[in-house]
Amino acid sequence: MSAPTTLPDVLLGRVLTLGKEDWRYGCRRLRLRVEQVRHDLSRYYDDEWIWLVGEALGPDGAPQGRMGALVRVAALVAAD
Repeated sequence: MSAPTTLPDVLLGRVLTLGKEDWRYGCRRLRLRVEQVRHDLSRYYDDEWIWLVGEALGPDGAPQGRMGALVRVAALVAAD
């Protein structure tokens, strides 16, 4: 088990563009407008992954539906 990672602050309303390797259970790039950050669930993943809930966005920015995504913390730190 690795040392705990500090979870980054993710601003609500922020639009993330994630590669398919940066979120679990996805097989494509994801654009997500963040609506909720689930720090409570992230503890189960040694704080290396963080649960985000938000609106998936299409390539043109059109809403595609609300979803949860388990996102690699390292991807969020690299994006800042």
